[in-house]
Amino acid sequence: MAGSKPRTKPGRPLKPLITKDAAIAAAIELVDREGLDALSVQAVARAMSVTAPSLYYHFKDKDELLQLVARAMLREVGEQSRETSDWEEHAVELAVATRRVILRHCNAAPLMLRFFPRSLMLGAYETTLRECPYPAGTHAAILESIEKLTYGASLFAAAAEAHHSPAMPIFDAARYPRLADALAKAPNDEAVFVESLRVLFDGFKARYGGQTPG
Repeated sequence: MAGSKPRTKPGRPLKPLITKDAAIAAAIELVDREGLDALSVQAVARAMSVTAPSLYYHFKDKDELLQLVARAMLREVGEQSRETSDWEEHAVELAVATRRVILRHCNAAPLMLRFFPRSLMLGAYETTLRECPYPAGTHAAILESIEKLTYGASLFAAAAEAHHSPAMPIFDAARYPRLADALAKAPNDEAVFVESLRVLFDGFKARYGGQTPG
C-alpha cells in the first residue's frame, strides 16, 4: 500500500532478560521465604516468570545453583564487614558480619556447610595471616579456631531460627540454678558471641604472646 512503512523485525533486547545474578538473588529470596526444600531451578524460574530451560543456560543443575547461593552469601559477608587496621578488631568484625548474614538467611545456612566456598576465602586467609601478630607456627590453629567458632555458633543459631525453636529449651530453674543465673545475666545473643570471640583472642595472647607480623 502506498505510503505504508515496511515491516521491521523487533530488535533484540539491549539487556538479556535473565542474568545469573538475578537468578541467584531470586533463589535466595525464595529460600528466605519458603525454605531450602522449596528451592529448585523450576521454582526459581516461576518466581522470575521465565521458563526453566532458559535458566538451565546459566545453571547445569540444582547443585550448581546451590553452590552459587552459598558463594553469594559469602560475598554478602564481605560487603557487610567494616575495614579496620587493628588485626583483632578486623577479625571480630568479619566474624560478626558472617553471623549476621547467616542469620539473615537462616533457611539457607546449611548450604554454608555443604557447599562452603573455600576458594573465595583464600584471599581473606592470606590477609589475616599477613597481619597476624603471632608466630607463623600458630597460624593454622588460629585460623581453625576463629573459623570453627564463627560458623559453629552461627549455624547453631540459624538452625534454631529456621525451625522457630529456642536455642535453649525451657527448663526448671530450681533444678539448674547456675544455668538459669547465667542466662538471666547474659546480654543479647550477638553480645555473647562477641564476648566468646574476645575470650578466644585473650587465649591467643596468653598462649602465644605476640610479635610483629612479617
